[in-house]
Amino acid sequence: MEKRAVALGGFGGFNLHGAGVLTALDRTGAMPDLFTVTSGQIVVLAAWLRGENVRDLLLHRDRASGPFQTWWTAIFGHTGVFRPAIHEHARRWLDVPLSPDAMLERLMPARQYLPARETGYAEEIARTLNEAEVGVVFNTYDFRAGEGVLHGNPAARRLMAGEVGLEDITPEAVQSALWLYLYGFEEAPGGLIDGAYHRSIILAELHGFDHVTVAAPFPVSWLGPVPKNQLEVENWKIRQWFANSYKAEVARLRRVIDLIDRGTLQDPAYRIRSLTELPLRRHYGYFDYFTEKEEVFDDALVQALDAFGEPERRRIRSAG
Repeated sequence: MEKRAVALGGFGGFNLHGAGVLTALDRTGAMPDLFTVTSGQIVVLAAWLRGENVRDLLLHRDRASGPFQTWWTAIFGHTGVFRPAIHEHARRWLDVPLSPDAMLERLMPARQYLPARETGYAEEIARTLNEAEVGVVFNTYDFRAGEGVLHGNPAARRLMAGEVGLEDITPEAVQSALWLYLYGFEEAPGGLIDGAYHRSIILAELHGFDHVTVAAPFPVSWLGPVPKNQLEVENWKIRQWFANSYKAEVARLRRVIDLIDRGTLQDPAYRIRSLTELPLRRHYGYFDYFTEKEEVFDDALVQALDAFGEPERRRIRSAG
């Protein structure tokens, strides 16, 4: 029987991209055997597995966009996600700084915000993922060691037994996987932070699946005009940061496919035959990172429906 995997990446205000792909899976019935997810897509996938409408979950029509929304978020935080660490900053001044480094930590602390999700959210997500019949893998990042950690549910362990080492999905692992660097490093749960800073999308381990579909919530090439000011340069840096690790993983899987096609690689553990990419196809600027946009969902839905359409359903039924 053929095995299929879908890889989804979380990225700022573009989680509607993955939501569009998940909605297409609902509409076509093309359920994969395994999902890999990073960052905010962990929250989206858990909600989708619970049967929630992930489009409505993310799309806030009453939220402004552009520079105003960005500055509002910088000052007041992102409702239900993070808040400014104002009180925590004030308390730090109770200890008189006795060195230039200590003064800098008071004036420019690493911890700018604190997570503000509802109490018990991590327990609920961990329970949802662990009880899912489909395999789920997400990542965290041990920034001190410079190494990523993969966490998988029981279904993922059965699918990837002997091939990939997976840690348990626990509430603390969920908290770590959603821990932004702006929350500070000393306070990171278990010393681990959001795995997307290490690998934006988890692909390299999926060589044991016949067909892999990957939804990158960013363009794989630079769209739009070249950067002409510092904010545009910062936008370019952020996108390069996430896209480069993605491109390396795509190249690795495509190399495996090529070696299998040529008959050079005959290890039965390597069985991938196709890799379908569904990237973000629009250019967005520096002020677009904190507002989900309906057109992102719509375009991902169109791409995914083409990938998981009626021919795909016929193949799945015949394979089963």
